[in-house]
Amino acid sequence: MKIKMFSAFSLLALTLAACTPSKAKAEDQAVTTPVEPVSAELAVYEDPATVLAGLGFYVFPEPIRLPEFNAPGLAGGMIESTEFAGKVTLLNFWATWCPPCRKEMPSIERLHAAMNGFDFSIVAISVSEKKNTVEEFIASAGYTFPIYLDERGSIGSALASQGIPTTYILDKNGLVIAGIVGSFEYDNETLVNVFREMAK
Repeated sequence: MKIKMFSAFSLLALTLAACTPSKAKAEDQAVTTPVEPVSAELAVYEDPATVLAGLGFYVFPEPIRLPEFNAPGLAGGMIESTEFAGKVTLLNFWATWCPPCRKEMPSIERLHAAMNGFDFSIVAISVSEKKNTVEEFIASAGYTFPIYLDERGSIGSALASQGIPTTYILDKNGLVIAGIVGSFEYDNETLVNVFREMAK
């Protein structure tokens, strides 16, 4: 199987509910992607890519390798993109000022709980914000999933160039198989079932 190198997010020209700083003030409510429902039962039997596409994700024709990067954790430590292999990963780019980002974060917290005990990780990277701003927001909201920092915005400019939230799904080989620009409910039963199947 071919593995293509990542080329920004030009493949995701569907800038649905993405935020940019200039748009944030005008958006008090997030807009989620309208998609046809996929039954949770089918998610267990169908190929993950088929189900993800049915949920509204862009599924890449071939798995894509991310460029190498690292990001400090809000709670300390450092994450390296080379560490993603071995687990299914939800890689999410967000910011505190972005309404669609804030709207989807409770569902990411619920997903974090639902995937406890599986080979699954959440890597939520705050783009272009200072550590203290992110700390205050996370402490106030009470989120417990892992948060990382891209204070200079260099990672976000490469991987979330169409706006935020931008989210990728990586398989256990550490390769991107799908992505979405805009807000999504990540504790969707069908999606949780797909993640659990992928993480086996």
